[in-house]
Amino acid sequence: MRFLKIISIIIVALTITTLAIDATDTLTGKGGTMLGQLIGSEVEMCPSGMIHVPAALTFSCVDEFEVSASNDCVTLVPENQFDTEANINENKCQAVSNSQREPWRYINREQAAVMCARSNKRLPSAAEWYQFSLGTEVEKCNTSGSNIADGDFFPGCVSAVQVKNTVGNVWEWVNDDVIAGQYLGRQLPETGYVKQVDNGGVATVTILELDSEVTGEYFWSNQTGAFAIIRGGYHGSKTDAGVFAVHAHTLPTFSGTAIGFRCLR
Repeated sequence: MRFLKIISIIIVALTITTLAIDATDTLTGKGGTMLGQLIGSEVEMCPSGMIHVPAALTFSCVDEFEVSASNDCVTLVPENQFDTEANINENKCQAVSNSQREPWRYINREQAAVMCARSNKRLPSAAEWYQFSLGTEVEKCNTSGSNIADGDFFPGCVSAVQVKNTVGNVWEWVNDDVIAGQYLGRQLPETGYVKQVDNGGVATVTILELDSEVTGEYFWSNQTGAFAIIRGGYHGSKTDAGVFAVHAHTLPTFSGTAIGFRCLR
């Protein structure tokens, strides 16, 4: 009984102390209450170049822009696979979120995963990608141009949580696999326009021709073989691009001019 009484006294003392600190901060003009400061600290836990996503359960921060090569890399804008390999072999080279530079392309999925890991980050899953991409207005993105753009060139291409360029510009690697048309234990539909999706934004029903319920956004699949997934579309995708646009027929070893990536943690 005496032990419980001591615990109660300690709890009351801590509560009074907290209230006193909050009151003192308010009177002296310091920024907000202790609770507010704690919440502020949580929001600020993301490093520079990343966006905090408070509603996410499996990650906290995501790169604001598609990944670019840092200033310590051998080549700032890789133009082929050899440039990418040279960058990866430079230990100081980092994958950064930079609004003033074109995204890093000519990088396969394994290499993208390595560069994310070098910064204590990782590639998103297809469902995580969908979560931070929701709300992006396709018509404001780089989907009908002939060139890759810097991160801030299309300021209106922003998701509900303020992540930029998830749609268009370059396709983005995610870390999921498709084996013999199977994805997360279910059979993927045939290639076609997206009509229905699962809770990760991946097609469950596709159709061959556009109708009044489908305005665009395309899904690619293959029922034989082992493939990786890229999402969002690229600068030449036009109406095929979008948050439901998924290419599940991409070899994980492929690298090219239209595929980039972003990281999360």
